[in-house]
Amino acid sequence: CRQVPSASHMKDTEWASWNCILGFPLAGVWPEGADGTDINAIDRNGTQTLVATADDFGRVNLFTWPCFHAKSECKTGKGHSSHVTCVRFLTDGLTLLSTGGKDTAIMQWGIV
Repeated sequence: CRQVPSASHMKDTEWASWNCILGFPLAGVWPEGADGTDINAIDRNGTQTLVATADDFGRVNLFTWPCFHAKSECKTGKGHSSHVTCVRFLTDGLTLLSTGGKDTAIMQWGIV
């Protein structure tokens, strides 16, 4: 293991998974006026075609991957009573789990 001294060396790296809330391919998932804390979790599906977000407004949002453009369109699921703490795709890439904060619920979403 060795340190990579420059971020530019990593810019074209293809990652097997993506669950970091920051990155160029995610510029379009952030709502206008976001303060950097509005999105709590992100996960990209295994086929690298979709990305889901969990936000502070009780929503689970589904975007096309990559999502470069500001104000990108998404499908929104609302089921949690307050902030959503995490989202993760199952290995089939079409089933998504989300966990709620205050409601402590676990929800399963089917992507059709």
